[in-house]
Amino acid sequence: MNCRRSFGLSRRSMHLKSLLAPCLLAVLMATFAGACGGSSNGPSLGPAAKFLGRWELDTATTFNINCPTVMLSGSAAIWVEMVFEKGVLTDATEASGACVPPGIGFDVNGTKLSAPNPDPYTNMVPLCELSLGADNNGFPVFLDLSFSALDFTLLQASAGEAPMAVLSGTASGIIAQEDGTGTGHYVQVDSCTYTGAGDTFHRMSQP
Repeated sequence: MNCRRSFGLSRRSMHLKSLLAPCLLAVLMATFAGACGGSSNGPSLGPAAKFLGRWELDTATTFNINCPTVMLSGSAAIWVEMVFEKGVLTDATEASGACVPPGIGFDVNGTKLSAPNPDPYTNMVPLCELSLGADNNGFPVFLDLSFSALDFTLLQASAGEAPMAVLSGTASGIIAQEDGTGTGHYVQVDSCTYTGAGDTFHRMSQP
């Protein structure tokens, strides 16, 4: 079975701006070493205007990953920076590059952005696909996280301070790696969960 196709994995590699990749790859190598400010509310920006721009994480991450087979658990931030741009099929799209394109789209839901399910770009559950590099044999390793919930909620504004928001989410996923046959087939290495409820971001720039 072509597990890569079944899991919706891509060959494209992207840089992961977090500590997740080196920690995870270290475990995989050991485990499989023998294996072959203000708001922009202009009408042209759409309903997500107050969210658009670059946001920076300013707290320790509350997100935790658990992958029992490779015995990996603990804090892991996918997004230390979030960049929201005006979307086409959604009100906004997250464009920091933390997830392999097309990334995740968001719609405005009151004072928050929520990832719609299904994602209108893929007709799948909102997916963040992460390229984790290669194991010690040179085989590519990937993490796919499908989010059952992912919200970016504005906090009460304070005079003289940059806007703030909180990221929360719940996901499940897999770790997969090339099977070593050279045929492009990938095998599932582990099943993972990923949850967090209180990562605080400040808005650093706007359109």
